[in-house]
Amino acid sequence: MIVSDKFMVNSDAGRMEAARYATENFAWQAKLSKRDTLRLDLLVEETLGMARTMLEDFYGQIWFTAEGRACEIHFEATADMNADKKEELLSVSSTGKNASAKGFMARLGETISGMLHSAGKSMDAYGQQTMKYGIVHTPDMAGASTGMVTVWSLQSYVSDLNAAPDGDTGAEAAWDELEKSIVAKLADDVIVGVRGDRIDLVIKKTF
Repeated sequence: MIVSDKFMVNSDAGRMEAARYATENFAWQAKLSKRDTLRLDLLVEETLGMARTMLEDFYGQIWFTAEGRACEIHFEATADMNADKKEELLSVSSTGKNASAKGFMARLGETISGMLHSAGKSMDAYGQQTMKYGIVHTPDMAGASTGMVTVWSLQSYVSDLNAAPDGDTGAEAAWDELEKSIVAKLADDVIVGVRGDRIDLVIKKTF
């Protein structure tokens, strides 16, 4: 199994651009083809782009694992936000002003933002305004009984959309976004865990 070093990232554009070198170095270690390296690079670029759009300030790290052809992108970040900013975003989300989010990754970013800033409050408002599919509440991602986190996964999202009734305009719009999304097309699964002000995101892809 290959486990890369952890590369520090933040909202600085230069630092995020430098993540490309870490991606390509891992791709070399995992013996990925040029085509697969490009795919991996696109997944990382979309993930960090979403984080930068979603959060004005964040700091975190990204790393990679590979076992055979099965690769994972791990992104862990902490939002640097005070209580006033959290309340501001909470208000925006609950009033539906974030409904202007376009595209799958933008909508996922708004959903994560809602989970991140809800701080134990009801998720219903965020689910209705952003993604009401694919959200589940489970024990923390490590499986320990140290609390609860909100988890969203692409596979659960697709499963929920498949189960949506005919004529559900929200589901139809979601399918349209999925069909146009680079991440949805390339990734086998995307798993997001949120606890407090921390985000844990894993993208799985078997090349």
